[in-house]
Amino acid sequence: MSSSAAPPGRAAGPGVYGDLEAFSDLDLDDLAIAAAALCRTPIALVSILDGDQLWFSARVGTDQTYGALANSGCAAVIARGAPVVIPDMMADPETRKNSLVCGGPGLRFYAGYPLFTAENETFGTLCVVDLYSRPQGLSERENDGLAALARQAMRLMELRRETIAQERRLAAQQLRRKRVAREARQADAERRHAREKYALQQAAGAAGGVGIYEYDLVSGDITVSPEVCRIIGMPVTEIVTAPQWAQRVHQDDRVHIPLLSELLDGSAPLKLDYRIIRDDNRQERWVRRQGVLDRDGAGRPIRLIGTLQDITPEKNATSRLTTLLAVEDALRAATTRRQALAEACGLLGRRLEVQRVGFATITVRDELFTIDHGWCSPDVSPISGDFLFQTFRRTSDFLRSGAVLILDDLSSPSWMQEEQDACRALEVEAQIVVPKMDHGELTGCLFVHSATPRGWTLDEASFIRTTADRIFTALDEWDTEAQQEIVNHEILHRLKNTLSIVQSLAHQGFRNVDDQGPLRTFTSRLVALSAAHDLLMRRNWQSTDLASLVCGVLTPLGVEDRVEVSGPFLKLGPDTATSFSMVLHELATNAMKYGALSVPQGKVSLNWTITGAEAVMTLTWREAGGPSVTPPERTGFGVRLLKAGLGRHGKTELHYASTGLCADLTAPTLSLATL
Repeated sequence: MSSSAAPPGRAAGPGVYGDLEAFSDLDLDDLAIAAAALCRTPIALVSILDGDQLWFSARVGTDQTYGALANSGCAAVIARGAPVVIPDMMADPETRKNSLVCGGPGLRFYAGYPLFTAENETFGTLCVVDLYSRPQGLSERENDGLAALARQAMRLMELRRETIAQERRLAAQQLRRKRVAREARQADAERRHAREKYALQQAAGAAGGVGIYEYDLVSGDITVSPEVCRIIGMPVTEIVTAPQWAQRVHQDDRVHIPLLSELLDGSAPLKLDYRIIRDDNRQERWVRRQGVLDRDGAGRPIRLIGTLQDITPEKNATSRLTTLLAVEDALRAATTRRQALAEACGLLGRRLEVQRVGFATITVRDELFTIDHGWCSPDVSPISGDFLFQTFRRTSDFLRSGAVLILDDLSSPSWMQEEQDACRALEVEAQIVVPKMDHGELTGCLFVHSATPRGWTLDEASFIRTTADRIFTALDEWDTEAQQEIVNHEILHRLKNTLSIVQSLAHQGFRNVDDQGPLRTFTSRLVALSAAHDLLMRRNWQSTDLASLVCGVLTPLGVEDRVEVSGPFLKLGPDTATSFSMVLHELATNAMKYGALSVPQGKVSLNWTITGAEAVMTLTWREAGGPSVTPPERTGFGVRLLKAGLGRHGKTELHYASTGLCADLTAPTLSLATL
C-alpha cells in the first residue's frame, strides 16, 4: 500500500493480462476478505503492477484504487520476488518514507506474497497491513495460509486471462457462430465460477480453520465452505437455507441474530458471537461470524459475504478465569468457613453446569467421610452427614494415593461396579474427586457430581483441580485461625488466673496494713495490664492500635468522657502495647488523685501526631482546670514508670506547669509497631 493516487487522465493500457480493470472481481474480494480474516488485519490488498504504479484489484479496509510503488512494502516483494514481512514499517528505512506510514492513518505492519505469471514473472502482490506493529510477524499457519491465498489469486487471474483471450477469439468469429460462442462463454463462466469458489473455500478452510459463507439476501440461500460444515457438525454440503441455519443457533441466542430487514437497511451488526448446537453430537459451541455486505449498482445490499470461526476454547478460557477470580474473591470476603464453602462450591457448580459440588472431611483412622458443606442444583437432593469407607472402598483407596479420581461414566469401569448402587442412590453417574493431602495423609476431598454420564475434558479437570487448591488453602487458613483462637483463649485464661493469684497474694500480704492505698494502686495497675492483654489476644497476640488501647485503659477508670482523645491510626507491637498501657494508666490515676481529674471541672487533652520522613510519633498529655501541681518531693514508682516511658527507643519529658501536668512522649513508629 502506498500514499499516491492515480495520475490524472491515466488510461489503462493493456498489459500481459489485458486491461487491468478486467481483474476487478468479487472472487478476488473474497480472497482479500479471507486474507484479512486469516491474519487478523484491518487491511488486505490484491495489487497488480502497472509501471511505477500499483492498481488494487481487490481491497479490504481502504477505498484507494491506485498507489505508487516507491517506498511501499510491495516494492520489496516485487524486487526480491519473494515473501516479505515488515514487523514495523516505521523502522524500515524505505517504508518509513511512505506518507501513509509517517502520517495518517499510520500503517505499521506489512506482510506480502508475490503473484507470479505462468512465465514466472512478478505480476503483483497479495498483502495484509495492520495499524499496529507485530514484532512476532506471522505464525506458521498464517504464513502457509497467505501463501495458499496468493497462489489462488494468481490461479483466478490465469483463468481470467484465458477467458478474456477466448472471448476475443470468439468475438472475431462469424455472426453465424455467435449463438454457439455465447453458450460456450456461459458454460465456461459457470464452470470457472464453481472451480474458483471451491478452491477458495478449500484454501481458506485449510489455512486457518476459518469457514467462508455467502448469504444471498434475495433467495435466502447460504453457500457454505466445507470448513463451515465441519464447524457446525453437518455433512459437507454447498447450500443451507436461512431457516435451516437458524435452527442450529442456540435457543437463548436466537434473539441476537439479525433479521433480514436489518441486513437490508444496514442496521445489522456485521460481527457477532453466538452459540450453535452441532448436528453430530449436539454439543454447544461458540462461533464468531464476520462479514461485509455486497451491494448492487443502486447501492442495495444483495449478499452478505464473510467468515465463520469456532471460538469455543477462547470463550471457555475466559469464563474459567472469571469464575476462578470470583471464587478467590468469595473466599476472601467470607466471614465463616461454611459461607466460604457454600459460595465457592456454588460458583464452581454453576460454571460447570453440574448437579453437586461439596467438600468432605476425611478421617482415615475412623474410615469416615464427613460432608462439611457444599452446593447442589435444584434438581438433585443435597447430601450431608457421615459415609463409611466401606461403602466407597474403591474410591477411598484411590484417593489415599493422592491422585484425582475422574469418572466419565459409572457403568464403564469394572472396578466401580461394587459402588454403583451407593453412587446412584446419591444420583451420581459421573464425578471428579480431588483429594486434600496434608503431610502425605488424606484429610479431605472436593467432589463434583454429575447426574448423567459426562466426558470430562482436560481443561475441565485442570480447572476443577486449580479451584480445589484455592478452596483447600482457604480452609487451611480458617482451620489455623480457629486453632489459634482456642490457643489464645487458653493463654488469656491462664494469664488472668496468674494475675488473679498475684492479686490474691497482694491482698493477703496487705491484709493487716492500715493504709490500703498502695494495694488499690497495685490492683489498678494489674487491671491496666490485663486490658492490654485482652486487646492483644483479640489481634492474635500480634499487635493492637493506640486508640483501642487508650479506650481499654480509660474505660475501667470511668474517666473516658473527661479525656479528649485525638490522633491517627498507630500500630503497637505486643511489648509496646504493654508499656503504653502502664504509662497511660499511671497518667490517668495520677490525674484522678492529684491533677485535673480530681475535680469536676478538670479536663485532659490526649493527642498524638506522626511527623517527619522517619515517621516519629509525638504524644502529648495536657491537664487543665485542676489544682496547681508541683514537682514531687520524692521519686516514687509511678514517676519512675512515667520517665521510663516507652523504653530505650522513646523519650519522655514531664513538666509540672501551674495549669496541670504536661507529658510529652516521642518514639519512632517503626519501633512502636515491631516491639
